[in-house]
Amino acid sequence: MYKKIEPEKIKFSNISSKDILLALDRLTRFKYPEIKYYRVFSELLSKYLISPKLSKKEIESLDIYTLKKIIEKMWNDSLNVLAPYIQADCDFNKIFIDEIINTYNLSDNMLNFIDLNINITAALSLIANIDNAPINLKRLVYLSKDYSNPKFLREKYSLRFPIEKVLLCEGITEEILMPKFARLVGYDFEKHGVRLISAGGKNQVEKLYCDLKNEIKVPIFILLDADAVETANHIKNVLRKSDYIYLIEHGEFEDLFSLNLIKRTINKRFKNICESNIADFKKNLPMTKILSEFFRTHELGDFQKADFAKEISKNLKYKTDLTDEIVKIIELIKAF
Repeated sequence: MYKKIEPEKIKFSNISSKDILLALDRLTRFKYPEIKYYRVFSELLSKYLISPKLSKKEIESLDIYTLKKIIEKMWNDSLNVLAPYIQADCDFNKIFIDEIINTYNLSDNMLNFIDLNINITAALSLIANIDNAPINLKRLVYLSKDYSNPKFLREKYSLRFPIEKVLLCEGITEEILMPKFARLVGYDFEKHGVRLISAGGKNQVEKLYCDLKNEIKVPIFILLDADAVETANHIKNVLRKSDYIYLIEHGEFEDLFSLNLIKRTINKRFKNICESNIADFKKNLPMTKILSEFFRTHELGDFQKADFAKEISKNLKYKTDLTDEIVKIIELIKAF
């Protein structure tokens, strides 16, 4: 343990406006507080604390009270220079802290840690152009002006926060397309606080779910391909009452795409090379295999799921572009 430090006697360089906003941005992302708070504050101390000069290991060994007081002093004194006439809004800070408490499962130490007396209002005044700000900071600006109804602001300005529920999917295709599909059904993820997380593959879903269920309080909807029965059964053994598992009925996520949408996407993307017909995709095979074969025989290069999902997203126009099962999944996410 490092020697006892008196926070009021530390010496430091004023934190730049750029680093204040970067820190606030990172602190308000959807990530477990115990990870992001220590990382963000350690970086500020490493960069700006002059005396005592602490190593990364020494910073990690600081007790929460000392670390809090050091950060409060560095943050608030820096903002007294950068935005000298803007006072902290304690009620706004409380709204912000309560939201963290309502979203995450926190230890007593972490509950202590997040209760920081820092001037967030002054920090937000440093944003030069709200339209170019990250969505979590843009949201804080709106919230700081009227925190009577955060959910109303979220829906009015598509602000994503506060998070209402998490949609946990297998891969990048779902990450790209599910928000677009939902919007066609009239359910905007950003307006309704749906956070989509891609696990990076079927084999990662179980581990990620187990981490998330211990970290967050909000409900989790798990979307799996039909062949993920074993994964689903493992998750069911530890599934919270608030959470839900859905196995796609018709194979993989790509098997949910309408044939008209696939045809239109390919014909628009490769209009000078080839033309497809619905019959090209009416085969008793997984759609990824059908598309891989189509790409190969027409010399279109390798079929890549993520690239094709981006092309599909460009061609989505109508609710009729969605199959019945896609609509069913979105309605379940909306209702649970």
